Amino acid sequence: MLFTGKLNRMRNYAMLTCFFGIGVMYIGYAGFAGFLGSFFQSMVFMAVFFILGLLCILGSCVFYMYIGMLSSKALQVECPKCNRITKLVGKTDDCMYCRQTLSIDPQYAPKQEAEA
Repeated sequence: MLFTGKLNRMRNYAMLTCFFGIGVMYIGYAGFAGFLGSFFQSMVFMAVFFILGLLCILGSCVFYMYIGMLSSKALQVECPKCNRITKLVGKTDDCMYCRQTLSIDPQYAPKQEAEA
């Protein structure tokens, strides 16, 4: 369920980028507080890591904004397997609920196995 559909996958990457930025900022504070040794105990080390963390968090916010715009323009279709409404990004995408491969173009439709 974590990586189902392109929109959810992009949202998860944006969330991980935000958490990564917070982690980088925490490393900067840990160095300043002396947890990483006396070599890293400086304001410059903390400032550099705080700025890098802030840039990661701002990048995550921009990515979330892009995903929101993409989600508002995505085509809504009904999944034939679970009968729920899901959003389709691109020519092929997975259902957000049951991972059924969906397509709006017959050329990219998943191949159905012949029933024996």
